Amino acid sequence: MKFTAKKDDLVRELGKIQGVSERRQTMMILSNTLISAESGKVSFLATNMETGIQTNFDADVIEKGKTTANTRNLYEIVKRINSDIIEFDTDENNLKISGARAEAKIPTIAAADFPKMNIPEKKNSTVLETSKLADMLDRVIFCSSTDETKYNLNSVYIDNGANKGWLRAVSTDGHRLGVSEQAICALEDIGVSKGILLPRRGATELRKIIDTTDKVSLMYDAGYIYMYADNTVVFAKEMELDYPDYTRVIPSKNDKTFRVKRQDMLTALDFVSLVSNVKSKTVSLSLSDGALILSSRSPENGETVQEIEVDYSKDQIEIRFNSRYLMDILATSKEDILVFEVGDPLSPVLIKPDSAESNNNLYVVMPMRL
Repeated sequence: MKFTAKKDDLVRELGKIQGVSERRQTMMILSNTLISAESGKVSFLATNMETGIQTNFDADVIEKGKTTANTRNLYEIVKRINSDIIEFDTDENNLKISGARAEAKIPTIAAADFPKMNIPEKKNSTVLETSKLADMLDRVIFCSSTDETKYNLNSVYIDNGANKGWLRAVSTDGHRLGVSEQAICALEDIGVSKGILLPRRGATELRKIIDTTDKVSLMYDAGYIYMYADNTVVFAKEMELDYPDYTRVIPSKNDKTFRVKRQDMLTALDFVSLVSNVKSKTVSLSLSDGALILSSRSPENGETVQEIEVDYSKDQIEIRFNSRYLMDILATSKEDILVFEVGDPLSPVLIKPDSAESNNNLYVVMPMRL
């Protein structure tokens, strides 16, 4: 295999696949990228068997062929070669990468050892506007668990929304829940009859590729979600697990409501959490007539207090939260005013935008014990 390609193309396409190669080397081949050179085209394919990305670009192919090489090393070497055109050439069990007066050799593993990934052609796919899909995923991905042992919570659940032709995305880590609906399409439009549970990593990679194009095509086939974006295909394997009934934790009878300016509360939380315990990040929210007092204290770091104005006129109540959970929600929300619906100090709190246009987005946060 031998070809030359523009450095800019190589850096761009190799950058897309960095997030899916397996760096822990449970299987060494999964740390590698499959490089395929055909007539005038080169493709890169990386996968961890759960999520994968295939991308292709124009190249001057001198000798057709296939091989695999370490994904990260490929990217870092190409970035550092100071040449507009870079040459790739295989030499026994090595891949030679050269440009200008720089040259690197990295070991290869035979292409035959790379997992067989049959990526289907687009069929029964639905073309989507990326802005809506991106907004929906942005509002919930951060709520999913980062603990990979909590398999069904380390995920994003995609289901039909309450309205026809809407998609709903849900994620939770057991402490907070995010739900977002957008007028994108129905699951049936992409060939799915029920909700799909996607691994967090797969949903994250889908989200990254969305930024590279205005429109994508979405398709479900044989247990995988495929997203086609220009010269790139991202695929994520559906998780064959049950998702918890998240609707049971969405409160409907919280009788205390207050409205607050999102940025005011985010700034106050950022301040008072400076002295909070590093592990628990505990802050106290004390509600009274027209005011919200945020405070935090720890024996090691001291005490902070800040008061902000809120629209509230009911009984005084104090609730404790992990400040990080609230700050993530406030930082991700795009609305100026948020509504908090509160029950007793230990009941889940519902947070939603104070606007009809955004009322298909909500969060639930569990308080901490006083």
